[in-house]
Amino acid sequence: MHLFVENEYTCVALCGLAKGGVGEVGDEAVQAVRAQEERRGNIMDSQNRSSSCMLVALESYAPFTDFTRRPTPHNFRGIMMQVLAIIAERLNVCMEYTAAANNFFGRRLDNGTWTGMMGMLKRKEVDMSGTPMTVSDERLIAMDPSVHLYMDIQTLIYKRPRIDSDLMGFVRPFTLLVWVFFGIALVVMSGAAFVIDSQYSRLLSLRYSYPSSSPSMKTVKEQPHHRSISLADIFQWTFGIFVGQCPEWRLRGFAMRVTAAVWIFMTLIISVVYRSNLKAMLISPKLRLPFDNVEEFLETDIPVLVLKGSMMDRLSLAAPPGSALYRLRQQAIEPHHDTLRGTFDCAEGLYTVVSSGLGAENAINFVYSVTKSCPMYCVKKPIFSGLSMSMGYTKGFVYRAQIDNILQQLRDTGILAHLYNQALSNFTKCTRYVKLSDTGDSRRALDLGDFYGVFTVFVGGEAGRGWGRC
Repeated sequence: MHLFVENEYTCVALCGLAKGGVGEVGDEAVQAVRAQEERRGNIMDSQNRSSSCMLVALESYAPFTDFTRRPTPHNFRGIMMQVLAIIAERLNVCMEYTAAANNFFGRRLDNGTWTGMMGMLKRKEVDMSGTPMTVSDERLIAMDPSVHLYMDIQTLIYKRPRIDSDLMGFVRPFTLLVWVFFGIALVVMSGAAFVIDSQYSRLLSLRYSYPSSSPSMKTVKEQPHHRSISLADIFQWTFGIFVGQCPEWRLRGFAMRVTAAVWIFMTLIISVVYRSNLKAMLISPKLRLPFDNVEEFLETDIPVLVLKGSMMDRLSLAAPPGSALYRLRQQAIEPHHDTLRGTFDCAEGLYTVVSSGLGAENAINFVYSVTKSCPMYCVKKPIFSGLSMSMGYTKGFVYRAQIDNILQQLRDTGILAHLYNQALSNFTKCTRYVKLSDTGDSRRALDLGDFYGVFTVFVGGEAGRGWGRC
């Protein structure tokens, strides 16, 4: 059995108590404690046994580990606290938890020293890290990694756009290129009809002016000549058919009737497709994301936050000029490691955040738990993938092999995955990144803003129609 003791500085797990009762420490626990004391060269009496416990550094990285920082680090919690309790019970040792220096993982400075949790591991101020971190070549210099616990990625998260009223919504069923093609077809059709009608009028004029002495031809010559229709009238008829109106039929001749029939058939197909697309957009609206991969993001002017001390912070600083990571760094704001602040700033759209995939999932889960909404999304294509998340040991840590064996059993039996999924129970409500966040936002009542564009076209058409009658 085990007992958790908290004071204003640390949270101590005393494990391996003897079966005879609480307070009597078994022989195996005493041997483990004395082995740690001898390794540190600091053997203490039983009254100060808690100071000789295994020292574990923790970083605020939910859902794995988290704690209250003020007034001093306390109330340690998270799924790794359960894992550490299992390790302590299996090894019959006690553990003492402390917050990581500077409250972040840390990075290597130019002089070769390390900051944060990595610095504590390098200087052997602690025995191990209880918070999983991404394993990199540089970090292997300062620590020994455990067996991998989770696989992770590096991704971008940003504010999900909302569906609002759209003044130009009535033109959305077709792309700009298609509308340009329709405009060209309208002009070509009007020009072709005007040329055909002009030629038809010319032929009739020649026929009526042909001299003849027969009475029938004299009667024909007395009839009025065929007048050609103006280009404005032909364009008005062509455009009226295109927008589904029924203009007055003024076209004459077989060739004009064939041309008009082709145009009417084309507009019928266009109108059917337009109505179908518009209905689909209203029934099942889709969001247009600002970007869905890092290449598309680099084409925007949206600022980005790279968390201080993270792996991406180090890689972007060392990226060669012209590379994607270098360009990403150029759009970065002043880095910090306040994940809570970064989460809410990202949800408000102040900037994009470069995050691990597991960290992004926790941020989305946390925001949903607070606001009951999914205001953020992750890009489909990650920056990096296949990254290993492991705990870190100091070099030569005596319990490394035993802890790795326990962690591997927890991982292979699915206990680690179960603890993670249990901690992020609300994340599944926001997993549809490209589609809408939930059924509550997928349908929106139409308001006046959706009809302003159509009203403008209608009023303009009526005004032009009235002007033509004057």
